[in-house]
Amino acid sequence: MAEQNPSAQPAAGAGTGATYKAPTPKPTQNPALRMMGLPNLPRKLPSRNWLIFWTITGTISAAIIYDKREKKRATAKWKHVVAPLAKDTIGSASQLPRKLTIYLEAPPGDGLRVAQDHFIEYAKPVLAASGLDWEFVQGRQQGDVRAAVAEKIRRARRKDERPDEVDLQTDEATIEALRKKNSVPEYEGTKGDIIFGRHTWKEYVRGLQEGWLGPLDPPAKSGPETTTAAVEASPEGVKTEGEGEKPEEKKEEEKKEDEKKPERPPQPPPYNSPDDYSLASLPAQIPF
Repeated sequence: MAEQNPSAQPAAGAGTGATYKAPTPKPTQNPALRMMGLPNLPRKLPSRNWLIFWTITGTISAAIIYDKREKKRATAKWKHVVAPLAKDTIGSASQLPRKLTIYLEAPPGDGLRVAQDHFIEYAKPVLAASGLDWEFVQGRQQGDVRAAVAEKIRRARRKDERPDEVDLQTDEATIEALRKKNSVPEYEGTKGDIIFGRHTWKEYVRGLQEGWLGPLDPPAKSGPETTTAAVEASPEGVKTEGEGEKPEEKKEEEKKEDEKKPERPPQPPPYNSPDDYSLASLPAQIPF
């Protein structure tokens, strides 16, 4: 009996002629994707055009997101740095607080709106967190910041060097006179100037040099040169009475000229040039 069983088993296996294979299980989906309701990802890559599209779109989106995130981080950092300034106390209720002076000027070949947007986006949140007051000096054309800085320094010098001289009655002078009359003390300490742009910084330094190293009186104006030119009359330039403008058109033009806004005051010329710096002497009240 023991010898018959081994011989029977190979015969039975040889008679069938096929081997048994276990059924292959179906590919299981990623459980994370299944919980999110997403189908199985395709096994082949997308086409070349789709790869280019998604690469460019993803790169631009990542750059924009990174820029906004870093800007928020930098703004939050400087807000935290200047936050203690908002907790500083004032000596008396009538004393003026610290006030900063912000200098803005239109970039070369552009308008002032660009500089204003830059200030609103990057600097204004930090200044608001500091609790400080500020005033603007805005230049719409080249030379405005230089003239404003130099004139401010010259007014301060006139008070010390020429106390008996009456200065021009501007809005700032009127406000300062009222404060002196009401015994309102000024802020004692460094106020601070903030300059935006390299072109503004160049004019700011030029105004400092002109104000401290230049004279208090404006330079003498040279008389206008009178030139006479002979105008040759041509038959094309001669108009007859019928070709002249109508009186109604003249009246309309006069009305438009009357309705025009007053022109911007001219920019004062510089009181000295960079060549005069080496020959100038420093005033006694210049801060060091």
